[in-house]
Amino acid sequence: MKCGPAFYFPGTPLRALLPGTIVSAPSVFLSGAVLAFLVPHSAQALCPLSQVNPSVTVCTPAANALVQSMVHVVAGTTDSNTVTTMQIYVDNKLTYSVKASTLDTFVNLAVGNHTITVQAWDTTGTTFKSNVPVAMQPPCALNPANQTVTICSLVSGSVVSQPFHVVAAATDSNPVKSMTLFIDGVGKGGISNSAILDLYVSNLSLGTHAIAVQAQDSTGLVFKQKFNITVTAAANGLSKLKHIIFFVQENRSFDDYFGMLGKYKASIGLPNDVDGLDLSVTLPNTQGQPVHPYHYQTVCTENLSPSWNESHSDVDGGLMDGFLRTTTSVPSTIDPTGTRAMGYYDQTDLPYYYDLAAHFATSDRFFSPLLANTVPNRLYLFTATSFGNIIPPTPPSGGFTQETIFDILDQAGVSWRYYYHGSVTSAFIQQFSTYQRDASKVVPIANWVTDVQNDATLPSVIFIERGGTVGLDEHPGNNIQKGASDAKLNIIDPLIKSPSWPDSAFILTYDEGGGLYDHVRPAREIKPDTIAPKLRSGDKPGDFNQGGFRVPIIVISPWAKPNFVSHTSRDYTSILRLIEDTFVVPKNLSKSFLTARDANADNMMEFFDFSGAPPWLTPPTLLPQPTNGACNNNLEKAPGF
Repeated sequence: MKCGPAFYFPGTPLRALLPGTIVSAPSVFLSGAVLAFLVPHSAQALCPLSQVNPSVTVCTPAANALVQSMVHVVAGTTDSNTVTTMQIYVDNKLTYSVKASTLDTFVNLAVGNHTITVQAWDTTGTTFKSNVPVAMQPPCALNPANQTVTICSLVSGSVVSQPFHVVAAATDSNPVKSMTLFIDGVGKGGISNSAILDLYVSNLSLGTHAIAVQAQDSTGLVFKQKFNITVTAAANGLSKLKHIIFFVQENRSFDDYFGMLGKYKASIGLPNDVDGLDLSVTLPNTQGQPVHPYHYQTVCTENLSPSWNESHSDVDGGLMDGFLRTTTSVPSTIDPTGTRAMGYYDQTDLPYYYDLAAHFATSDRFFSPLLANTVPNRLYLFTATSFGNIIPPTPPSGGFTQETIFDILDQAGVSWRYYYHGSVTSAFIQQFSTYQRDASKVVPIANWVTDVQNDATLPSVIFIERGGTVGLDEHPGNNIQKGASDAKLNIIDPLIKSPSWPDSAFILTYDEGGGLYDHVRPAREIKPDTIAPKLRSGDKPGDFNQGGFRVPIIVISPWAKPNFVSHTSRDYTSILRLIEDTFVVPKNLSKSFLTARDANADNMMEFFDFSGAPPWLTPPTLLPQPTNGACNNNLEKAPGF
């Protein structure tokens, strides 16, 4: 039987979307958390009601949900007396009232965090209510024009593997009654009474397809966004890669490092095609004073906190304005109002990285996997989940038993090696049981220069640990120029000049944003598993259904598309998917993926051109990386402060 497109809405059982599942055409999987239908006010509520008497049950939106205005509110009551009135308050302001025991309506919310209160009265004069906190956090910067649709996860010309993620939202002053995905002009699934559509699509034929998301609102008006994308597969060239190397440095947001990349590209005659830093934006510091982005005058700055609570406060329900306020978590006498969160570097500081990104392939929509600090994100880097952890967990005796990408490679008989800087104790893999079995594959970085000289014996997959213990990881507090120079001279240059270069792909990225400003909202994500965040008392609410902040990425390979900037949303579990599709999937194992996150990640083929001879078999001449920049924390704060 030939199967057609399959569609998955996040929130359904994970078995519905794992590769290998056979679905009839078309199949639509809907999330009960976001699906609702318009009913008369006299109808019964659309969810199980609390048995507490009296009580209000809010069916939708769910507590702490990420919502899109106008927001569908459905609620019912449980009361042994007759309920006479129900009302909705938004942030303690009355916005709606109806003489009924249920309600079904829409409320308008501005971007940011809000509390929706549904309150009821009965014939005895008793009042009772339910509070629902939500974030009106659009999934991207939407077209501000009324009655428009913005597709957030893809752009015209995106090249994607399958499944691919379609996230879209509507801008409309009226309630949106339906959103529908069309592929090649045929409606393939949608959602009712919601201004946001979030689904995964698979089982399309390879090649070009027209993707459209159409909305219809309560006035009957229909509006949409439409463009073409290309669906590709590993068979279209990944076999040309014999080595995938990934090197993950520390704590840099995209705006902090590459916010000026578009301007640099324009200066050397290339398109300014990067969604970079707007120098006119202002954010409040800890004293409420406005601060603009500014060019750092030092290559060393004090640390910031990117932990779960601070990162969620930085996002601030989509306002993206909390970065300076959360700097109080790392007090500074040099920069007490936290202006350093708005600093940025440019090509004068990091000429080598800027030249690499301009000539090879990069992305301005590459995110860390979750809104948290280093260790939970690096858990995703190895396991495609943090298995519920939002803060660094203490590994048990023998290490974490969560399956890693290295375990999958072992099962597939794929060679790998792990290089560390300094002492072997700096290797994060030591926190996993994998290390107990594979310690011989964990070697010092000093071996790298020799190892790349033999293409036949160089392993298929290589991970290079950041040099945190030796000051080379580019983390705030360390000298970024020394880290970048070491990456050039001792890691990247030896590969480019070696016999292993023709069939290698080297990926440089960063583990999370470091508490540094970035203007792009986190991308929506699929939850990796059924494990909820391990929140402590007082922690910010949240879930694993969104990524972290944008981070820099450079894909360096003779097969990399020259001068390419991807605008397709991914997090760095896509690196795992690239490895899996290249080396593991062809082995036809019973299991080729770690979790739902990497199983549904894009495999990054968009960054490569396998159509002919490798474009960069002869690599470009790149700028040197200086190390003489001022390293002085006293120079870190914004001018005027």
